Amino acid sequence: MKSTDVVNLYDSKYFLESVDGYSDFEEFDGSFDSLFERYQKNIALLDLQPKHSYLEIGCGRGEICIFHSLTGGHAKGVDYSSAAIALAQRKALELGAKPLFDVSSFSEINGSDYSYDRILASEFIEHISELEGEQFLRMAYATLKPGGKLLIYTMPNTLQRKYGYPIIRMFARIRGISLPKRQADTLSEHYLKYHLNEQNYFQLKKSARFAGFNNFVVGYDWYPDGKRARWKRIAWAIVNNTPVRHIFLANLFLLAEK
Repeated sequence: MKSTDVVNLYDSKYFLESVDGYSDFEEFDGSFDSLFERYQKNIALLDLQPKHSYLEIGCGRGEICIFHSLTGGHAKGVDYSSAAIALAQRKALELGAKPLFDVSSFSEINGSDYSYDRILASEFIEHISELEGEQFLRMAYATLKPGGKLLIYTMPNTLQRKYGYPIIRMFARIRGISLPKRQADTLSEHYLKYHLNEQNYFQLKKSARFAGFNNFVVGYDWYPDGKRARWKRIAWAIVNNTPVRHIFLANLFLLAEK
């Protein structure tokens, strides 16, 4: 199955009721502070500056493209869902932003015709097939300028799903807490059609090398803030710096530089 086989699932209801950040979209006013937290992290990881030409694949509602355009940057957002692009264009018009939005696919981008400083694919690669994922990474490498950066953010981590969650569930049971056998995000009737190519740390590393990237880092992006209990911050530090992170942490990112 390819992503294009299920494009009908990605309607306006999906982007307004299911995609992360949907509850912030109506109040998004183009400013950094009004962006969904995940999008703020993506901008920070990419070190996205107004001087950078920016391409977002699977841009959805287009918030980061709109933000970047309003700061003076050149931004283009691509999504094969016409419903997503309609939402993005409507919000851009409302805020007076002028990014380029295109109902299209990454496969239609020719690396010889475009050149970008920054490329983002957030919560995208898990929605395309394994073959499409390989094609996407090759396109990204070809499309980046020398010194340009690619950020892929994805969840879940297949190793956390297979090994970590059952352990978490077992310990929860010992504490008298009942967790469902399946994690909540897998319960959608269309889940298996939405997530065609879930990733893990080792897959992302292999794919980056295959695409031609030599300078990259794969990591887990969950940082407990100062408001969390001290024991949780300590536990995070221990987990994130030992091999057990590969089975207990779920939010993966690949940051690669050409």
